[in-house]
Amino acid sequence: KLCCPGGRCSTSCRELWTILAGRSALREPTQVEAELNRHWDQLHQGLNYYKPPWHHQLQRSKTTNDIAQPLKDFGVRISKLLGLDEPQSVHLLQCHLQEDYRGTRDSFKVVLKDERQSQALLLKIADYYDDERICLLRCVLLLLTYFQDERHVYRAEYSNCVNKLEKDLVSNYQMQFNKLFNAEAPTWESHGSLMTERQVSLWFRQCLREQSLLLEIIFLYSAYFEMSPTDLLSFTKMFKGQGFGLRQTNRHLVDKSMDMLVERTGYTSSLILVEGIDIDLHKCALEDCTEQHQFSSAPDIVKEMDRLLLTFGDAPHHAPVLLAWVLLRHTLQPEESSPVVRRIGNTALQLGVFKHISTMLKSLGVSGNICTAITAKMCIYGLKSSGKCNCQSSSLFICFHPDIQKPNMGLGMILDSAVMFPYKIGALLQLLTALVSNKSTVIKVYNFLDKMSFYTQVYKHKSGEDETLWRTQTRKLLYPLGAGQTNLCMPQGVQGQVIVGGEQGYVVRWEFSYSSWTLFTCEVEMLLHVVSAADVITHCARVKPILDLVSKITSTDWTVSDCLWPLTSRIYMLLQRLTSVINPPVDVIASCVNCLSGLAARMPAKVWSSLRHTGFLPFSSIPLSTLAQCASAEGMKAGNHGNLLVQIEQPRWEYAVAIAFLSLIKTLVRGQLGSTQNKGLVPCVLLVLKEMLPTYHKWRYNTYGVRERIACNNLTDISGIVCGSSTPTLQSLCIYSLANTEAGQAVVNIMGVGVDTIDVVLAAQPSG
Repeated sequence: KLCCPGGRCSTSCRELWTILAGRSALREPTQVEAELNRHWDQLHQGLNYYKPPWHHQLQRSKTTNDIAQPLKDFGVRISKLLGLDEPQSVHLLQCHLQEDYRGTRDSFKVVLKDERQSQALLLKIADYYDDERICLLRCVLLLLTYFQDERHVYRAEYSNCVNKLEKDLVSNYQMQFNKLFNAEAPTWESHGSLMTERQVSLWFRQCLREQSLLLEIIFLYSAYFEMSPTDLLSFTKMFKGQGFGLRQTNRHLVDKSMDMLVERTGYTSSLILVEGIDIDLHKCALEDCTEQHQFSSAPDIVKEMDRLLLTFGDAPHHAPVLLAWVLLRHTLQPEESSPVVRRIGNTALQLGVFKHISTMLKSLGVSGNICTAITAKMCIYGLKSSGKCNCQSSSLFICFHPDIQKPNMGLGMILDSAVMFPYKIGALLQLLTALVSNKSTVIKVYNFLDKMSFYTQVYKHKSGEDETLWRTQTRKLLYPLGAGQTNLCMPQGVQGQVIVGGEQGYVVRWEFSYSSWTLFTCEVEMLLHVVSAADVITHCARVKPILDLVSKITSTDWTVSDCLWPLTSRIYMLLQRLTSVINPPVDVIASCVNCLSGLAARMPAKVWSSLRHTGFLPFSSIPLSTLAQCASAEGMKAGNHGNLLVQIEQPRWEYAVAIAFLSLIKTLVRGQLGSTQNKGLVPCVLLVLKEMLPTYHKWRYNTYGVRERIACNNLTDISGIVCGSSTPTLQSLCIYSLANTEAGQAVVNIMGVGVDTIDVVLAAQPSG
């Protein structure tokens, strides 16, 4: 009598998840509907389905009187450890025996009698219980994901189930979230000696995972069903009191590995409020019927929300909520809401709302439910779309104008306000990099930077009597570089305006003309000068946006590359030195390689000639004369790039340099190099064929999509050699490697991903 009467216990939530995800033999719609009906109590009650231990012996005995005594006894121990109702503990044991236990009846009896083995089984059942709870929430999440998808085979069954759940789903799951958020951590006194520190840590991690899934369910529900103003106010108060996930009752248990779960809770909390604010106001605004919006008839709640949101501002998660509320208030009551809009809007900007939104979307895309990430993007898209319709709100938006040469119009206002350049160099260059889209914008950006009229510096001490206007007394070199090196010189008598002054120092904006391209060359020279010094990180942070801008310009319009030669000619030396230091800055190295890829599109031979002396590329220590010698990789050295890949990028799970390297090789292969130069590319191609293509799928990745990008670049390089007009040496080497080494199998594996496999992957996506 190890199982339920009839020989089979009722299915677990994990089995239901397997069925709904399409991994079971039960695939007929009627079968799926029957399983949903059988698990209705779990789906309806959520985590409340799992009851705490009962205290009435009579009720307990009536429920478990048909269960074998050994199971009941062990169920008591499970109940003690998990804090779970004894009948449910016995049922959990039965499901575990049916699904996960690999022994026989006799071996199970031995386990029950042996204390050490029974304790190990208890811990396995605890893991199984955690998995059951997660699978239950995932099932609800999957139902909400596909119940309106006309293409899904079970849409009708899912829709019927969601319609029955709809009535009190939000209130139930909100209550469960609060219960988890405020739950007291278990102790060995209350849960037995097996509740060690490690088990408590695992319990809290599980608690955070469940909180995140509960909020995702509420978020998806809010995306499909309108949230009432009363519910929005309730959620706002709740999330504010909880610090958007940061004020966990058991926050003393949070370790570094749990930070992502806590952050995810905060992200989803803010998305629920943004979705609940209902900022999709296009129709109301365009048809001039804003009075039909639900918040127009709830002035008391609007006032309470105003009062509540005016107290926000101490956490980044507040920013999207504040932005959404500003849009709503400005659209519904533009005259009455002006002071509120200004205060809340300024707070949103001070919190870095757009940077926070970008970070949030990246984080949600890397891990978790794919539908949640897509819905979050749609939610933010609606937020930004509404923003475009509300450009009149001066606290938040500036209407961009295409002519950046006019300092008092549109985008020129932003450029003119960049008074901290070049003291703070990154923000302006990132903006200009984003502006470069075609040849006309390249010319405008180049000319803008070529004729700068101000130079901002920071001084620790006051210079002169006047605290607002300064003047240079002598001619001054702006960079501490040696004689004969490129430098900027500030003439005598230049006037400077003190824009910030005080005990912390003085920010002075000097009025004199110079070319930023000369300044950028000086910045690269400075980095070369301090490449082994302690402040190399600071200089790298200044040079990287310069390299990114140059890369974007040269890849968009190569005709300006001659004008940038003083700067681009130093990239080779920079690449050589940066790849040789103890802790190489891989992001700057990747930017260097991307710059050279842009230059190689126009002058591949020149780039190759200079690049091969840097030690960055793989090379051969012996002359290559035969195909067999090439294919054997005899005498091949990985170069600095190979060392970076193995020693830095693979351990960190980040591959910016590898991606840039593959792009560079593609450009050089297409560049019609001479036969001698093409022979020099053999070690590079061999590195791709022997070390990257066969193993890239085994690497670990931090960012979603990088694996696929590396695969695509690998295939592009190979197809460029095999199908292009490369020299016979490279073509023969590539064909031989594909036919006789693991590289060919890797290509077959990539190309052999069939439709069935893709369908299975798509069906499994909601599992996170």
